[in-house]
Amino acid sequence: EVSLVQFGSAQTRYGTVGGYSPDPLVIRAGTVIQFHNRDSFAHTATLIGTSGFPLSNPLSAAALAPSGRDVAASWSTGDLNAGAFSQTLTASRPGVFYYGCQHHYGSPMRGLIIVQ
Repeated sequence: EVSLVQFGSAQTRYGTVGGYSPDPLVIRAGTVIQFHNRDSFAHTATLIGTSGFPLSNPLSAAALAPSGRDVAASWSTGDLNAGAFSQTLTASRPGVFYYGCQHHYGSPMRGLIIVQ
């Protein structure tokens, strides 16, 4: 679930997260996930990488277009308008994957997917 309004920020051992629920999302390899925007305005969920949250927004305008199908590779939901669902993403391998919203990265709207 994606909502900057409903899901506030929290400190984790990985850094500050917020705007997504559950956060962090802990799943097993092979799990298929999908994002759903519960707000009345657009968000993205876009992979940042595996080494942490940069201080400034690392997400370019490319995040506004949907891309990718694997949590462990480059992906973005693209702009998710109110009530929209993303493409499905498969968690192909274990790891910690950092992602964020291109529009609201500093709010902070950032999340983690931990694949076991």
